[in-house]
Amino acid sequence: MATMDLAAERRHDTGKEINRKRRAAGRVPGVIYGRGLETRSLEFERKPLEKFLEVARRGTVVVRVTVKDGEGGKESFAVLKEVQTNPISSQVTHVDFYEVAHGQKFRVEVPIRIKGKAAGIELGGLLEVLTRSLEVECTPDQVPEFIEVDVTPLGIGQSLSLGNLQFPPGVVPTEKDLRMPIAAVHTPKAEAAPAAVEAVEGEAAEGASVAEGAEKEEAAGKEKEGGKEPAKKEKKEK
Repeated sequence: MATMDLAAERRHDTGKEINRKRRAAGRVPGVIYGRGLETRSLEFERKPLEKFLEVARRGTVVVRVTVKDGEGGKESFAVLKEVQTNPISSQVTHVDFYEVAHGQKFRVEVPIRIKGKAAGIELGGLLEVLTRSLEVECTPDQVPEFIEVDVTPLGIGQSLSLGNLQFPPGVVPTEKDLRMPIAAVHTPKAEAAPAAVEAVEGEAAEGASVAEGAEKEEAAGKEKEGGKEPAKKEKKEK
């Protein structure tokens, strides 16, 4: 499990113009909320926040947020829920964190990381990853950074489902259908296409031969009916 520390300040004044000034001063507005917990408006220093986001984009990270409010401060455990960015500059404009109580189970989305090279790829197969992330339930200290899926044994026509995965202790998927597909190796579509083309071409060639033969027979018949037979030479008596 990856854990990082992040400092924030409580913000009591809100509004577009105020938040615009915050961003211009190198600070990013955000919010932290949780089930049965108080929703608090925060602001973060841009550089430490962007450093955290670089790590969080690679996997699930539990962050220990120290929120300064006046003279005091409070620590909260949370996970990143949403990041808003400027569509032109791609600069982060707002972040949402979901607060969790230490030792209390909660649901979180965890990315799937593929490991190994499927055996079927060596035979020309194509690997398709059908599920990119899974929702799991666990306590904050048990949150995995990612779920590793080893596809090495997969041959052409074989697949892995949810029931084939191994989860860390205390981590349980919320999906109950163990047949849910995760990854599969398929036969390349390109191989099937030439065979179909050859079959069509063969049928066309065969049809052409039959038609050509019929046309020749028909032409010969017409020539016989319409043409005159050669005159027989009469023998002259001596």
